[in-house]
Amino acid sequence: MSKKSEFVAVHLPGGNLFDDMRLDIAKSHEILAGLSGNKQPARNFGLLNKLRYLANGALQKYSLQEVLVTSGLRRAWFDEFHDYWQTILTGRPLKVMDFFMLAHDYRKRQQHMRELNWSSPELHVQNWQAPSELYSTFAFVRNDALRPVIAPRFWAHLKAGDAVLEYGCSLAPFYSCYRKFYPHLGCQWTLADIANFPFHYAKYRYRNEANVDFRTIEPDGFRDPLASERKYNVIVLTTVLEHLDDPVYVMGYLTERLQQGGYLVFDYLISEGKGLDTPQALMMRTACLKWILERFAIVEGRVDIERDVPVVVARRR
Repeated sequence: MSKKSEFVAVHLPGGNLFDDMRLDIAKSHEILAGLSGNKQPARNFGLLNKLRYLANGALQKYSLQEVLVTSGLRRAWFDEFHDYWQTILTGRPLKVMDFFMLAHDYRKRQQHMRELNWSSPELHVQNWQAPSELYSTFAFVRNDALRPVIAPRFWAHLKAGDAVLEYGCSLAPFYSCYRKFYPHLGCQWTLADIANFPFHYAKYRYRNEANVDFRTIEPDGFRDPLASERKYNVIVLTTVLEHLDDPVYVMGYLTERLQQGGYLVFDYLISEGKGLDTPQALMMRTACLKWILERFAIVEGRVDIERDVPVVVARRR
């Protein structure tokens, strides 16, 4: 069992510590901010990291990664999550199969396609903080375990010492891939998001890593979410644009903070503008993609405005 910690999540009345956990995630973020870590630099195993990257890529390609993960034969991902589940969320002990059962149960509780109220930044954040959204943590942990290698065509563009911003990062899947296979590059990462469920786990998961800065986007900072003029070599913006209340504004804001010739990694799904996909993001989708195409050259992937845009790598003109 994981050791007890004075930094624990705040629970709302009702529910339990297993299949009906109800967290006050806003207050839990405030408490976690006081969790001091022993910052450590990344260890440099360049050749070994490359071999591990190739091996994991092969496992994914031939669907062996899913077998190893779901069977519990590869469980480092689970042990890391389980420490958070017990130490911070004070949940009941889990086995690997419990994790996947709970992911299914929380998914059913989270399902909604109703229209939400996005009329203010405060309501925007509250929509993501509903207790049912705990499912998103399970979803990101599962995806990270099953697909540790992501966007393989991007990594050839990452250079040693680059400053990288993963915006709207949730559990920060790009940083997770970097820390497994590319830490020898010595990049500095900024992870930014509102105080949602997977970002809470990301803060706990990466709290000891010296190359990571966190930026929590508060409702009163929606027009200046980073509160900084810092320039980045790479900005990652995946599974984000369809959730924003003004994607064109955010793209302009982020582009100002991207070095000339820097890389933008993004996608943009076509949604129904319901649930956590905002109607504004659906309405502004074409305008936003055209805005990007006018200012960026696509170097990996393809943008078709009439279709879902998968992960694309673009370079600022």
